[in-house]
Amino acid sequence: MEQGELTIYRRCTPVVDARYGPESSRSPAEVTVDTLAEAAGVDPLELPPLYEFVDLDALDSLFGEHDGTTDADAVLSFRIENWNVFVRADGRIRICDSTQPTDPEPVFESFRS
Repeated sequence: MEQGELTIYRRCTPVVDARYGPESSRSPAEVTVDTLAEAAGVDPLELPPLYEFVDLDALDSLFGEHDGTTDADAVLSFRIENWNVFVRADGRIRICDSTQPTDPEPVFESFRS
């Protein structure tokens, strides 16, 4: 790890990983919603109202214009019911199940792609 590098740890089991990026026509929020629905095993319309947990417009504003290189170590995390959601500026999304605890581990292997 480089000096000054940020490492964020999780204590839950990853269940779904996804990516968003400029090559996709889908926004970070859209990919996050679909990934969360996949983790929960439901249709995205069956998820609880996400505005109670996160501002999806703000998520798109934060990460929608990324090119995968600048501010790649910026991370937004939030919890929806038993799901811990991690969205990273380099295009990675990870959903973890908080009902399946683990020893602390970095959310992502490295903040450098």
